[in-house]
Amino acid sequence: MVTVLALLAAAAAVGFAAWPLLRRSAVDTGAAELSDLASQRDLAIEDIRELDFDHDLGNLSEEDHEELREQSKRRAVAILKQLQADDGRIDQEIEHAVAALRRGSAKP
Repeated sequence: MVTVLALLAAAAAVGFAAWPLLRRSAVDTGAAELSDLASQRDLAIEDIRELDFDHDLGNLSEEDHEELREQSKRRAVAILKQLQADDGRIDQEIEHAVAALRRGSAKP
C-alpha cells in the first residue's frame, strides 16, 4: 500500500515537472507553423514578382503570365487568410488570459 502511494506521488511529481516542457513544445510548434506560413507567403509574393519580370522581358506570353500570376495570387491569398486566422486566434487567447488574470486579481 505504501509502495503504491509512493509510486503515485512520484508519478504526480514527474507530471508536474514535465507539464511546462510539454506546454512549451506545443507553443513552439505553433510558432514554427506561423514561421512556415510567413515563408510560404514570401515565396508566393516573390513568385509573382518573378512572373512579372519574366513577362516584362518577353519570356512569358500574356496568356501564360495571366494564368501563372492568378495561381500565385490565389496561393498568396490563401496563406494570408491562414495568417490572419492565426492572428485572430492569438488575439483571443491573449484576451482570455488577461481576463483570467483580472478575475484572479479582482478577488479580495
